[in-house]
Amino acid sequence: MIPILLVSRSHKENIAYIKKNKEKNHLLFEIKPEGKEFSIKEIKNLIKETSIFHKELRVYFLENFHISSLEAQNAFLKTLEEPPNNTLFILSTDNESRLIPTIVSRTKLVFLGEKKYLSIASSIKDSFNKLLSEKDYKFLSDKVFVPSDKKEIGSILEESVYFFKDRLGSDKKAPSVIKEIVKLKTLLENNNLNPQLTLDHILIFIHKQYTMS
Repeated sequence: MIPILLVSRSHKENIAYIKKNKEKNHLLFEIKPEGKEFSIKEIKNLIKETSIFHKELRVYFLENFHISSLEAQNAFLKTLEEPPNNTLFILSTDNESRLIPTIVSRTKLVFLGEKKYLSIASSIKDSFNKLLSEKDYKFLSDKVFVPSDKKEIGSILEESVYFFKDRLGSDKKAPSVIKEIVKLKTLLENNNLNPQLTLDHILIFIHKQYTMS
């Protein structure tokens, strides 16, 4: 069966989708990493387990599969391309671009929830790269940074954290930027702050870190 990749930020949505689409006699296994990420050892053990035939269809759900090592993702490719009989793999991620393209190409993409917010992730990288290099404040008018509501701003802030986490190994300024984003995101969620002004403050803070030093 063709593996499925759920693009969603909600565990509740993921489980609801799986329960809605599986039959009563299907066996559901929710696989979670032993540590902070799925390791190559865990994926190899899963491959070995699923290679043993079972008469009932088995559904293996690996949530947030983007928190897996590159080695683990590569080790899973062959099995995703040619899944064992009576086996369905369901992966999930909050952003398909956080998985290697060969994983995505071997799955059926299913977007859950409001795609508008999920699609922010695909354009945020380009917008932040411009922000880090521009000498003026034109980036404030970038359509990505002019959201329509507070929920969309929350999505932008989450993707901002991911963007700078990816830079931690090579960017000395990334830790302080992440700290500032998380601080203001928490204040926005728990206080009556103006969402757009809060976002603008964060963007200007980041801009200054990279263009005024």
